[in-house]
Amino acid sequence: MKKILRLAGAGAALACAARPALSAPLLEATSLYRELAHGCRAVDLRQWSHPTKRVLNRARIEIRKVELCNNDAYPIFTVSFRYDPQGPNDAYYNKLFAEMAAANGRHSYSFVDPAWSLVIDVKAAAGKNDLSVSYEDFSAPAKR
Repeated sequence: MKKILRLAGAGAALACAARPALSAPLLEATSLYRELAHGCRAVDLRQWSHPTKRVLNRARIEIRKVELCNNDAYPIFTVSFRYDPQGPNDAYYNKLFAEMAAANGRHSYSFVDPAWSLVIDVKAAAGKNDLSVSYEDFSAPAKR
């Protein structure tokens, strides 16, 4: 399922439009890797130091991988969320998305959580306090 949410600040009301996905694509076939991100490279988590890392650590979110894409301007955070990002946790995730946008210099970014089979794209407009958040399901490859 794909949802678009508009956030007008940390505690603002949300409006959403949902469009169910008929079948979930593999991660590599999601719009994240088809349209948004290109030229990605994984960073060494042991050496990586960035304000977004502190936000994720404070939220007790396990960081599994970080990729920098689009000439190192678009990060993709592969993580393990503790709570269902599409469940009744709007306040938690809205705060997280806003804190991550601030820590990332108001630049857009994405999360991938393999356990929830979910891609979350967060688009931030420089100079504005609005975030656009979209969710896309993906299918994990079959285990052999």
